[in-house]
Amino acid sequence: MIRRFPRAMIALVFACVAASPSISDDAVPMPPFQTHVDMKTFMEHVLTPAASVIWRVNGVVIDAKGEHDLSPKSDDDWEQVVSGAATLAEATNALMIPQRARDPEWNFYVKKLADAADRAYHAAEAHDLKSISEVSDRLDGICAACHRHYGLE
Repeated sequence: MIRRFPRAMIALVFACVAASPSISDDAVPMPPFQTHVDMKTFMEHVLTPAASVIWRVNGVVIDAKGEHDLSPKSDDDWEQVVSGAATLAEATNALMIPQRARDPEWNFYVKKLADAADRAYHAAEAHDLKSISEVSDRLDGICAACHRHYGLE
C-alpha cells in the first residue's frame, strides 16, 4: 500500500499539471472569440467563395462551343461542393461572434444561412443534385434578404 500511494500521487500531480492552464506570468487570457478581418473582407474571402461553389451547381455557361452545364459530374466536382458547403456551414459560427452582430436580428439571418449550408453539405455528401439545387436557390434568397435588411446591396 505504501509503495502504491506515492505512484498514485505522482500520477495525480502530473495529470493536474497537464490539465491546468499555463501558470506563467506571461500568459495573457484570450477572449473566447475574436475577429481577424472586417465584415467586408470576411464576406469577400470566406462566405462568397463558399456560397459560390453551391450556387454554381445551377449554372450554365454558353460560349462558342455551345451550352455547358456546371453541375457536378465527377467525385472531384462533388468534393468541391462538399468543401464549399462545409466551409459555409462552419463560417456561420464566425458570423455569430458578438463583435460581428449588427443588431438583435443578426443571428436570425445567420441561423437561416447555417441551416441552408448544413442541408447543402448533406446533399453534397449524398451527391443529391436536386436537393443541392434547391438549397442553392434558398441560399440566394437568404443572402439577398440579409443584404437588403442591412443595406449591403
